Amino acid sequence: MSKKIFDKLYRHSPAWFQNIIISTYGYLLFKKRYGKVYRQKFDEFQKRDYTSYQAEVENQNRELREFLSYVNAHSPFYKDLYSGIDISKIKTVEDLNLLPVVDKEMLRANIEDIYTIEVKDAISSFTGGTTGKALKVLFTHEDFQTRMAYLDAFKARLGIDPFKVKKATFSGRSLVYNSKTKIFWRKNFVYRQRLYSTFHLSQDNMPLYISDLNKFKPEVLNGFVSAIYELAEYIEREKVNLTFVPQAIFTTSETLLPVHRKLIEEVFKCKVYDQYASAEGAPFITECVEGNLHYNLDTGIIESDEDNNMIVTSFTTKGTPLVRYNIGDRVIFKEGTCSCGSSHPLVASIEGRKVDFLYTDSGGKISLSHLADVIKGNPNSIIKMQFIQHSKDHIELLIVVDERIYCKEHEDKIRTEMAYRFGNSMRIDMRIVKDIPKEKSGKYALIKNKVKEDSI
Repeated sequence: MSKKIFDKLYRHSPAWFQNIIISTYGYLLFKKRYGKVYRQKFDEFQKRDYTSYQAEVENQNRELREFLSYVNAHSPFYKDLYSGIDISKIKTVEDLNLLPVVDKEMLRANIEDIYTIEVKDAISSFTGGTTGKALKVLFTHEDFQTRMAYLDAFKARLGIDPFKVKKATFSGRSLVYNSKTKIFWRKNFVYRQRLYSTFHLSQDNMPLYISDLNKFKPEVLNGFVSAIYELAEYIEREKVNLTFVPQAIFTTSETLLPVHRKLIEEVFKCKVYDQYASAEGAPFITECVEGNLHYNLDTGIIESDEDNNMIVTSFTTKGTPLVRYNIGDRVIFKEGTCSCGSSHPLVASIEGRKVDFLYTDSGGKISLSHLADVIKGNPNSIIKMQFIQHSKDHIELLIVVDERIYCKEHEDKIRTEMAYRFGNSMRIDMRIVKDIPKEKSGKYALIKNKVKEDSI
């Protein structure tokens, strides 16, 4: 069954059958994620001793040499890029400055030559990202399972069994298409997971979400910072009683600010753990039991330039290699060691994943991560995008496109996705422009909201 037919079937099915469809898809995904490589790597990562910094650096340098050798042999883009460079001279992380930095536009424009595998042999990942640039990333099955094993081992070290706990997930998936329904969640029976639609998480619907959470009693919450924080805000403001206490909450996709952490932990009475990765496959930054962020040396290399721009080389991106890739976020490291015992370097902060919003026609909030999803599925045709909300019923879209491959079908898809998120009464003006200027700060803004909250 093609994805188009599959999506059409899902859209027109009742909620109970959508649960079956999601669980079936979950079963297929489960087989991709949790194969032989996963089991081997999960056991390895759980048992690994991270206390020796020297051992970690030696392992990182060994992984780097193997990765560069593979990339140079299998990726036409990198082979051409490094044509005048003796790759064998790169022995350690310190030698990486011999290689040029690759930015998002270089990756997008040359993606076909960057790939080392065919789509049919890969696990595909679409990323709009918070910079508005669309990419289709291909992972080898081995790398995909390795990344899942690393994340699950990170959680297991915090006392969370990834297969036994019940999980409530708040992410940007499109789950609910029937406007009359009051069931804003779907079930993945295979993974003991309930998926909650963040598009419908409004003040009017909040009691329904909380009632279902109280019935489900999840042991883990994970997903967008903005959604979990908005839920916590409502619970605290309305003095709602929760009948469950999660073991942990894992946030991702957006910057976790101290104000978010404080309220979420107070409301749900459990620890929040932050993590950083990316749909492109960046190295991991994870939070330990002591509440510190660690740059995980065994997943790749994170450099920072004079402006703290994060330059990543990721060992689990053999399908779409990332070598000295400027990912568009900023990282600030900090000195010292952690009492958790890990020798992995400490990270003071990660910047770039702003929690910005636009408003729907009914006054609901659509976060930056949701907007990044608008351009997913239009791989490589969108160079840059900006959402400008002029009033509560008017949004302007500025789009920089690759004229060689951009087509009417892509525009129609964007309009459909915007209508789904903002309602049919929202006026959407789309303009193709040559470029979108940066802000005075030197940064590029995906969102510009000119509407005051008290006017909604």
